[in-house]
Amino acid sequence: MLLKRFFTSLLSRMILFGLLLVLLGGGARYVFLSRFLQEDLTQVVSAQQKALAEAVAQDIDGKLVERLNLLAQLGKTLPPELLTQPARLEAWLAERHELHPVFSLGMVVADPQGRVIADFPPISGRRGASLAGQANFRAAAEGKGGVGQPRRGDFSHQWMLPIGRAVKDADGSVRAVLIGITALNTPGFLDRISHGRIGEAGSFLLVSPADKLFIAAGDPDLVMKPTPPPGVNLLHDKAMAGFRGTGITVNAKGVEELATMVSVPSTGWFVVARLPTSEAFAPVRRAQDTVIRHSFTAMLMVLLVAGFFIRAMLGPLHRAAQLADRMTQGDIPMQPLPVVRNDEVGHLTVAFNQLLDKLRNSQVELERLAHHDSLTGLPNRLLLADRMQQGLARARRNGTRIAVLYLDLDGFKPINDELGHEAGDQALIEVARRLSATLRRSDTLARIGGDEFVLLATDLSGDWQESAISLASKCITILSAGVELDGRARALGASIGIAASAGHDTPEAILFAADEAMYDAKRAGRGRYAMAPDKHDDKARGVSGALRP
Repeated sequence: MLLKRFFTSLLSRMILFGLLLVLLGGGARYVFLSRFLQEDLTQVVSAQQKALAEAVAQDIDGKLVERLNLLAQLGKTLPPELLTQPARLEAWLAERHELHPVFSLGMVVADPQGRVIADFPPISGRRGASLAGQANFRAAAEGKGGVGQPRRGDFSHQWMLPIGRAVKDADGSVRAVLIGITALNTPGFLDRISHGRIGEAGSFLLVSPADKLFIAAGDPDLVMKPTPPPGVNLLHDKAMAGFRGTGITVNAKGVEELATMVSVPSTGWFVVARLPTSEAFAPVRRAQDTVIRHSFTAMLMVLLVAGFFIRAMLGPLHRAAQLADRMTQGDIPMQPLPVVRNDEVGHLTVAFNQLLDKLRNSQVELERLAHHDSLTGLPNRLLLADRMQQGLARARRNGTRIAVLYLDLDGFKPINDELGHEAGDQALIEVARRLSATLRRSDTLARIGGDEFVLLATDLSGDWQESAISLASKCITILSAGVELDGRARALGASIGIAASAGHDTPEAILFAADEAMYDAKRAGRGRYAMAPDKHDDKARGVSGALRP
C-alpha cells in the first residue's frame, strides 16, 4: 500500500522526474563535453606535435643539406693533381676537415674502382681498402651521390651515415668519389630525436622507409632496428607508403599513441612525433570525472528544490555548450566561457577556461621554440629567413639595401675541446650578449649553427657599404677581448663575411655569398671581414679588412 501511494504521489513522480532529468542531463553533459574536448584536444595536440615534428625535421634536413653542399663544394675545388699524391691529398682533407668538422668520422677519397686513396682522420685499415661493394659508393661513382644507407662502419665499427659525391673533370668524367661520414651519435646531429621529449612520456622517431630502419629514436632499444613488418601497425604501414599526417595507433609495447608524421625534405626519411593518448587526452578524462561528480551533486539538489530551479541550473551550462560549439565550428573566436555562477557549472567552466588558457600558452611557447635557438634565445634560421624576406621587400619598395654579416667564431673549437661543451655553451651565450649590444632596433641577430651567427641590417641608405663595414668592425672589436671561462681568459674572435642586396636576390643566395666571403676572411688570416662582390655596385668588389689590437 505504501509503495503504491509513493508511485501515485505527484510529489514522488516530480522527484523521480527531476532525478531522471538530472540523470539524462548528466549523461548528455558527459557525452557532449567528452566529445567536444577530445575533438578539440586532438586538433590542438596534433597541431603542437606537427609544429614540433616539423621543427625537428627541418633541423635534420638543414644538417644533411649542409653536408651535401659542403661535399659538392669540396668536389669542385679538389685539385685533380692531388689524386695521384696521397700525402698531399690527406693534408688537403685535413685542412678542410678543420674548417668544416661536420663529418665526425672523417672524409674519404676513393678512385673510380673503389680503392681508398686518402682519408682523414685516418682510421686503421681504411686506406687502401675497397669500397666497390658499397651501394653509396656505386651511386656516387655513377653520378647519383647523396645520402647513403645508415649502417655500421667496417672500420670505425660505429653506426654511421655516409654521404657521397663524385669528383669530375672538365669533360664530366668521374675522377674520384668523395665520401663524408658522420657517426649517428655525433653530438648535435640527431640529438633532437634521441633526447627530445614531448610532455612526460612522448618522444620522436626517425625512420628510413627505403631501408626499413629506425635510424634514431627516443627509445634506445629501437635505434637501427628494422621497422615492423606490414600488417602489424596499420598507421606505420601508411606512413611507409607515403602518408604524412596524424593518427592514433598502438605501438609494439601495446601503448596507444597519437602519432604525427612529417617528411625530411632532402631524403626519403620521415620524423614521427608520438605521445601516449593517456597523456594527450588526460584533460578529457578529468573533465569526465568532474561531470560525473557534479551530476551526483545535482541529483541531491533536485531532491531539495522545485522543478523550477532545474531550468535555471541547466541554463548556464546550455549557453556555455552553445558557445563552445560555436567556437568549435569557427563562428566565434576561441575565448574563455563566461562564468555565470560560482557553482558546479561555474567550476566546470573555470576548469575549461583554465585548460583553454594553458593550451593557448603551450601553443605560443611551441611557436617560440620553433623560431628561436634554445641556448641563446636568438632567432634561428627559420625566423632569420622570414626577417630577410621582409627586409628585401622593404629594400625593393624604398630603394634601400640590406646587409648580411655572416660571423664564424675563431678560437671556439679549442674552448669546446679543452673545457667541454658546457664552457662552449657559456662562450656562445656571452658572444650572443655582446653582439646583441651592437644592434639597432631594426637589426636581427640569429644563431644558425654551432658557432655561426648572422647579423641582418636592414633599411640601409646612403653609404651603406661604410655602415656594414662599421658594424663588422664593431663585432670584431667586441669579440677580440676574448672570454673568461672557469677563471681563465680564453682568446676568441670572429671572421666575418658581408653580403648586401638591393632586394633582388633570394635569402639563400645572400647567405651563400656572405658565407663565401667569410671563408675569404678566414683564408686572409682570420679576425677579419671580407665583403662579397655586389653585382649592383662595382665599388663593393674585393673589399676586406682586419682589426688588430
